[in-house]
Amino acid sequence: MTSSRWHLSGWALWSIAALFYAYEFVHRVVPSIITDELRVGLSINDHQLGTIGAMYFYAYAAFQLPAGVLIDRYGVKKLLVAASAILTLGSFLFATTSSIHTAQMSRFMIGMGSAFAFIGCLKIGAQWLAMSSFPLVVGLTNLCGTLGALIGGKPMSYLAHQFGWRDMLLQLSFVGLVITLLLWIFIQDKPIQQEETEHTQPGLLTGLIAVMKNPQSWIIAFYGMLLVAPIAAIPEMWGVEYLKVAYNIPATQAAGITHTIFVGTAIGGPLIGWLMTHKIEEVDFMMIATLGALILLCFFLYWVNMPITNLYIVLFSYGLLTANMLLCFSLVTECHPPWAQGAAIGFTNMVIMAGGGLAQDRIGWLLDKLRSNHEGVYLLEDYHIALSILPICLLAAIGLTLLIRQKRIEN
Repeated sequence: MTSSRWHLSGWALWSIAALFYAYEFVHRVVPSIITDELRVGLSINDHQLGTIGAMYFYAYAAFQLPAGVLIDRYGVKKLLVAASAILTLGSFLFATTSSIHTAQMSRFMIGMGSAFAFIGCLKIGAQWLAMSSFPLVVGLTNLCGTLGALIGGKPMSYLAHQFGWRDMLLQLSFVGLVITLLLWIFIQDKPIQQEETEHTQPGLLTGLIAVMKNPQSWIIAFYGMLLVAPIAAIPEMWGVEYLKVAYNIPATQAAGITHTIFVGTAIGGPLIGWLMTHKIEEVDFMMIATLGALILLCFFLYWVNMPITNLYIVLFSYGLLTANMLLCFSLVTECHPPWAQGAAIGFTNMVIMAGGGLAQDRIGWLLDKLRSNHEGVYLLEDYHIALSILPICLLAAIGLTLLIRQKRIEN
């Protein structure tokens, strides 16, 4: 196969895997636009609703390291097909159950299947495309995920309103079946296998131990976790509910507003990557960007009766600034030798995703406690108190940038 045809085949294979990644992102955010329906359909309270949302993140985080190992050992095709099938089955179970336990299990299945999508896209890029194209693969994959998140907002809210949330999820399950078939038919593992013996580099556990012994791994991972917590909490779970109470607007409009964050993140990722090529100090930029994000988040939460147009601007800008979270992966890579970098990236992503689940869960728990004081009436003050966790997260993240800087200076 010629170089140009090989390159074209690589992008074609990547596009199918990227479709799967976008699809799993739809599932990641869709609970946020059917919260009322889930409360009624499953007869649950807010804490239970938060645990259902968190199950995705716990599974996604838990399978980050295993996903990389299994894909390396068994190839992209087998693992992506299996992951897509598990995700699709989880979607079907979630659409048809009336049991909270089955709902939690199905969301766990969705998170487990989703854990393989991003790694699979990057593995295809590494196998089939020149390494000079790899940063572009990462950026475009992230963009596809963001597009999936946007589809999971207003469009899915419209479908849920038109057909009901269960029928909407059943339609999503059918889409998942089609994607599973596409992965099975078209995805190929690279035919030329590179000869790599076990002694050429330390094993996974050796790299993982080295990562976990390095304090910088924890600091950088926790920084990313603290930045992702508000994204997991606002557009992916509680933001729609907050806007419905604060502004008395329908869920469809609220979903469109909160998911503006993803538009900012989609643009901010490549833009920040481009800025870093101009020798800007990463940690300085992270501190300034996070401070700006903190100010914008406080506007969103505490500026009551903000004009709707301003809400779009504030949340878009917030997404633009919090995209600096992607710098965690370049920073953590710099801190480790090549044989530990894969473990470092997996560890960082695992901590980040676990933090997203924890944020959803704890905010739901707080809302339940607050609402119990006034017989379940949804008050704006309850959301202000429960969501105050999020500015605290960003304050802590700013503090962690000082520790990253100190360590880098010492090095």
